[in-house]
Amino acid sequence: MSIYAISDIHGCYDMFLEMLDKIQFDETRDTLYILGDIMDRGPKVPEMVRWVWKHESEHVIMLKGNHEDMFASYPDPDYYTFYFSQFSATELNRLLTWIPELPLYKEITVRGIDYVLVHAGITEEILKTGKDPDEFCIWARNEFYFGNGIPGKTIVFGHTPMMSRIIDDEIAVHIWKPKGKNLIGIDTGAVFAKKFGGKLSCLRLDDQKEFYVYAK
Repeated sequence: MSIYAISDIHGCYDMFLEMLDKIQFDETRDTLYILGDIMDRGPKVPEMVRWVWKHESEHVIMLKGNHEDMFASYPDPDYYTFYFSQFSATELNRLLTWIPELPLYKEITVRGIDYVLVHAGITEEILKTGKDPDEFCIWARNEFYFGNGIPGKTIVFGHTPMMSRIIDDEIAVHIWKPKGKNLIGIDTGAVFAKKFGGKLSCLRLDDQKEFYVYAK
């Protein structure tokens, strides 16, 4: 039994399926946390959404990302024309009720490490109150990366492609584990693979082993 985290698939459905093969994911015994942003930008968003709907269970847990939130909050057919044309009316209605119910974060313990899984970032106050009035969990960036984290918690997040940020004096096209901080950034820009050299990454929480899939 293994526990995995993946984020920011952005409709890169074929890369996602390849990743499932690579990690030999077995949904009868393994657990996969998807840290938001399966929607927007990529080529096969409807296929990705339908896969999550089909497999969502105690072994496949989806968190809310900012792109899901934007779709549900501002369902503008002009902006999302491509996606609106590929979802049925029933599916669109389901999306608009499903997205608001997605959790913002999950706390789990794996082999003695207390993890917080979230799309963009989280604060100690949010963990204490369970409230996120400023949408920090889906929109945080520098104020989170360069903050002090949360004592005793290892935070795994996506949201910002690591290759788009110069962090620790390097451009990270890999999972980011900054020195001296209990942060792990796992968005390595799958949807920008061909343009900027990004890739889809997945982290096994049991031993923090990294897995990567490259665009064909």
